[in-house]
Amino acid sequence: MPLLAIETSSRQLGVAVIDGERLLSSYELLADYPHAVELPAALTRVLQAASTTLDQVEAMIIDIGPGSFTGLRIGLAFVKALAFPRRTAVVGVASLDVLAANLPSAPRLVCPILDAKQRNVYAALYRLDAGRPLRQSDYLLGPVDDVLALVKEPAAFLGDGAALYRHRILERCPEAQVADPELWLPRAATLARLGRERFLQGQRDDPATLVPLYLYPLDCSVRSPDRPTSVLAKVPQSAT
Repeated sequence: MPLLAIETSSRQLGVAVIDGERLLSSYELLADYPHAVELPAALTRVLQAASTTLDQVEAMIIDIGPGSFTGLRIGLAFVKALAFPRRTAVVGVASLDVLAANLPSAPRLVCPILDAKQRNVYAALYRLDAGRPLRQSDYLLGPVDDVLALVKEPAAFLGDGAALYRHRILERCPEAQVADPELWLPRAATLARLGRERFLQGQRDDPATLVPLYLYPLDCSVRSPDRPTSVLAKVPQSAT
């Protein structure tokens, strides 16, 4: 039962194929150009290494964000184009969930933070249970100080936002731990594992209606004449 995962929410493109709990193949590339340039060749490379084909893939797992607006649109459009004609199941997973699961274990609260531009961050709070991220908050968009105000206990932080606001985090949360840089970006293999859990639970997303989790209101644009430059947006925990 091979499952295909495609990660395009950040500057790091990732593609992975798993079968059960086995990682058959994966490919990741940190690039500054649009993922559409490398994604088709990366998919071919990973499928060949896994000795499988798109017709054998039982489900396609896609990171729906929040993250790079362009990257999310590219990844989701690519998956839809592959899944529709083959009637392949599609499973969306939030990037913050993937980031939290990058930590194999953490006895403390886990707070992934992603840079959302305009002095805002994307964030959420988690606890890990046997490597599974259990979300303890809404998905959040707002200034880093607003997010840190929700952290009432020692926590582990990761993500490019944690790097950007490291000094502020340590000022507000003296007992904070910041994870190693190799854990700051969503990984395709981790995305595949979380998507497989949703798939085995019978959860599917309709590719006709699945859209990126932008968090910014109204549309995917950060700027708008009548929109404040910093907001605290929340998505209920039942949203994914």
